[in-house]
Amino acid sequence: MSLAVIIGVGTGYVVTSTATTTTTTTTVTSTTTTTTIAPELHQAGWTIVSASGRGVMVDIRNIDIGGVVYRVVRLRARTTLLRWHVGAGDPNLWAKAPADAGPRIDWPTEGRAGVIAVFNGGFKQAAGGGGAVVDGLTLNPLVKGDMTIVLDRGGHWEMGVWGTVGFPTAGFDPITYRQNLKPLVWAGKPTAASASPNWNIWGSPLHYVPAQPRTGLGVDAQGNLIYVASMQPALAHPLAQALVAAGAVRGMELDINPFWPILGAASAPIHHPGGTYAVQLVNAQHSPNIYDAGWERDFFVALAQPSGWTCNWESAGLRGSVTGVQPQPIHLVGPGCPIAHAHHAAAPHTTTVPSVTVAGQ
Repeated sequence: MSLAVIIGVGTGYVVTSTATTTTTTTTVTSTTTTTTIAPELHQAGWTIVSASGRGVMVDIRNIDIGGVVYRVVRLRARTTLLRWHVGAGDPNLWAKAPADAGPRIDWPTEGRAGVIAVFNGGFKQAAGGGGAVVDGLTLNPLVKGDMTIVLDRGGHWEMGVWGTVGFPTAGFDPITYRQNLKPLVWAGKPTAASASPNWNIWGSPLHYVPAQPRTGLGVDAQGNLIYVASMQPALAHPLAQALVAAGAVRGMELDINPFWPILGAASAPIHHPGGTYAVQLVNAQHSPNIYDAGWERDFFVALAQPSGWTCNWESAGLRGSVTGVQPQPIHLVGPGCPIAHAHHAAAPHTTTVPSVTVAGQ
């Protein structure tokens, strides 16, 4: 005769089986692990423009350097992704680029994720500011020593000096490269070149007047992307100072002169042309909606990641066995992505934020 008794113990159980000649005791313990991912939080001194279930996506502030007020827009690395588009008039090979990188926002795919910010790119090809590559198409050869932003298939970014050891980092496989001159900020400080009396090294200014509206791009110690712009006239060094004041540890100049700076940041993801950008650059000569139909110069588009941490937007990536252009439209990947109607169910659940009011710019 035998008797079996099961007694619940915590998350496991104990089974004791008793017989006339043998006694055996076995203990089985199971473990449950819960992982909590901290959201992107508000930071003092910044005003939230947009947020999702992951936390803050875009926030802004103004920085005054010598009486020039710079608009600063920050893209959080964990909640957003970035894409780069060529212009209709420059670079010269734009017509060979696929629609996902063409001179207008690619609404059929980028609109699914939702546009949360747009801003201008760098110098014209003829200005010799550096190289550019998109979707396997080399628009201009990359230049060793130039500051470069690279984007991978997931829209993540890195910034560094092309040709230096460790850039891009191991495992980071770019599909897009955009250069523009030498470093403006390095190791958290304006470079010596940024203060050079030879102001021509930072671009040819309108009517040979060196103080012009300027834009710049940087990354901070957390990997967030920082765009800085002002329509007030300034030299390169104050622009570098503004990037550093905003937290940039590396930075590059983008386009200059009054006609080219363009900025828009939306309070909620925009899924179709004609959306509203709550934040713009005061006194800019163009609305950010100019990127809806097409623009003559290159530009960047920031998109919203899905609200859940286990679903992301991603493109196919470049295949080494394929030569030439490889279109890179985005799609959803990850175990948390809905199988059906993913473009509806996985869209960011935006969080209501206070109205954006920042004086000056």
